[in-house]
Amino acid sequence: MSNHQIRLSLSIITSCLLATLIIGPLVALIGQTLVGQSPSQLWSQLTQPTNRVSIQHSLFLSGGTVVGTTLLATPLAWIMTHTRLTKLAWLHWLLLVPFMTPPYINAMGWLYFFQPHGLLAQLNPSWHHQFQWLFSPFGMVIIMSLHLYPVAYLGLRAALMQFNQRWLQAAEVHGVNTWQRLVRITLPIMLVPYLAVWILVFTKTLAEFGTPATFGRSIHFEVLTTTIQRDLSQWPLDFQNGVLTGTLLLTIALIAWGIQQWLLRRPAVKFTGQRSASQYRQLGVTTLAGTFVTLVISIAIVLPFSAIVLQSLLKQRSLGWSPSNLTLVHYIDLLRFDSPAWQAIVTTVGLALLISSLNVIVGLFLSVGSLTKRFPKWLRQLCHTLGALPLAIPNVVLALSLMMLFSQVLAFTKLYGTLTILLIADVTLFLPTTVQYLTTALKAFDSELLASARIFEPSFGRIILKIALPILWPALLNSFVMAFIATSRELVVALLLLPSGMTTVSTFIYQSFEQGEAAAGMALAVLTVALTFIGLIAANHLQSATKPVRQPN
Repeated sequence: MSNHQIRLSLSIITSCLLATLIIGPLVALIGQTLVGQSPSQLWSQLTQPTNRVSIQHSLFLSGGTVVGTTLLATPLAWIMTHTRLTKLAWLHWLLLVPFMTPPYINAMGWLYFFQPHGLLAQLNPSWHHQFQWLFSPFGMVIIMSLHLYPVAYLGLRAALMQFNQRWLQAAEVHGVNTWQRLVRITLPIMLVPYLAVWILVFTKTLAEFGTPATFGRSIHFEVLTTTIQRDLSQWPLDFQNGVLTGTLLLTIALIAWGIQQWLLRRPAVKFTGQRSASQYRQLGVTTLAGTFVTLVISIAIVLPFSAIVLQSLLKQRSLGWSPSNLTLVHYIDLLRFDSPAWQAIVTTVGLALLISSLNVIVGLFLSVGSLTKRFPKWLRQLCHTLGALPLAIPNVVLALSLMMLFSQVLAFTKLYGTLTILLIADVTLFLPTTVQYLTTALKAFDSELLASARIFEPSFGRIILKIALPILWPALLNSFVMAFIATSRELVVALLLLPSGMTTVSTFIYQSFEQGEAAAGMALAVLTVALTFIGLIAANHLQSATKPVRQPN
């Protein structure tokens, strides 16, 4: 057997094993739903009042968030490509802060700011009463829109930066008025980016658990994700209904993902020699743009963060905010080795290090497998699918699917209820981001460097260690950092799959919120957000350090 045949056989075995762990749970979930159930029985159970309400709430929240993010992201994308504010690079990153913050922490900040006896009520009771309309489905749409607008902003900003201004200039020269230029040129070209952004926001909102679990339950607004989590973890358990609603949520998410993949494969409208967007430098335009950006930052960032920080400093919530009621004891408790918060930090760091390492290893294998032309086409396509599919799977559905797989189909492994399932879930969830980073780095890698090195160095291991690894190191470290951050903030998977007696940072914050111990949980939340920012800044520097290697002359 040649070395190529051995590598191919090992790659096929590894790919099939990964397919079992990624696609197998979904097959087990769908099979559990369909086997032994007639269509009429499934429809009857699905249309029960509680399920019908959850479906309606999910669709309303997702559709409303699409509208809200569009209204916020469209002017922001235009401002950051057509005004003087474009030069402020730090402002671009500041606008992304809401999405960098775990959604359940963001929702807690809104609750602590506007709830009775909250920060706003302590500042002025009359203001508090004027904002009670926020505790409604419409208010929840606003919160989700303020959290997810960075997703739409990034997509629309990229599309506007690639927009060829010569089209509009040519139309203007030929006497086409502003309205016709908008309808006949701008809208048709921007339609595909908008559709891609809408599908992405719709899917993320549909799969969101943190905000509905915190803010939503305070206003009795149940959605599909919270219904599944309730059926699986709260007495009386309704495992059958959780499986059915999980399959429905998975089906909707897969359809949306399929449409998004189809849109991404469409050829982009792009001409060579395009010019940068025209800048509107008038003082009035700059003033209006600055006012709008300041308003968005104040509402989306300053408002919830101020409530979170204040809650973490209070000795007693009932005494309100005053200098005598402020303390740093909750932050000091985070450093006590015998405190529950410290144990949660240690557990989270240990799990995140292990999961991130496994994630990078698996992601590197899938990236290399999808790009290796010596592999069969079906194997390359399988590696590509395994690296992209988890993006379409809602977190709660993946946790439910793994529970089904290891409690029934693979029950003989006796892994159900162990930490292994949590590791599989988290490694799977964050594969798409890792695969994207590594695939980009590998495509930019000059393969001729390895071919040249083989002439002078017979050891392939030394070639990888001395040449490939230093070039790919920034992308590998960047992927590790992003996976570490994502793992440390994941909530619903930890709630469902974490073994009894173990607590992570996310579950500690959530349980503190549920039990009314706001100060301890919010102190850890502030630390989590601060470390997330530091990690993302480091990842950005690493990403900028990853540059293509120039081809030799």
